[in-house]
Amino acid sequence: MIDPLTALSVASTAVSQIRQLVSAGRDASSALSKFAGAVSDINHAAEKAKNPSIWKSLTGSPEAEAIEIFTAQKKIQQMRTDIETMLQYSYGQQGLEEYKDTLRRVKKQREETVYRKEKLKEALILWVFGILITVSGVAVLALIIYFIGTQQGKW
Repeated sequence: MIDPLTALSVASTAVSQIRQLVSAGRDASSALSKFAGAVSDINHAAEKAKNPSIWKSLTGSPEAEAIEIFTAQKKIQQMRTDIETMLQYSYGQQGLEEYKDTLRRVKKQREETVYRKEKLKEALILWVFGILITVSGVAVLALIIYFIGTQQGKW
């Protein structure tokens, strides 16, 4: 998963490629897939911003992230409208439906692979930090008990 601004630049590049390929009458499926991936990443970032992780809450600015996501969503919405209009004029309603199917397929694929890996990675990091904090706490408590015992002459 990439940040919204990078996804927006990928989408913008994909849109220009789609325009060139469609106007030349060539297959634009790879550019459409790139655009669909960028759309999916931006939508995922928006969903993730609604419920940020603990680490994300402690670092970074939620306002700046919200503005980035909002701006990216609005620009993507305009790009999507342009692409749909272009595809409908070039390929008709059937081409537009194929494009929408591509969007659905890429979104489902990303949810199954990329976003799942991201969630597992975040969970692993949280568990490791939790275990480290717990072990550190137990070690500090043991040291305190040891020093109290040596002060009292029990050891």
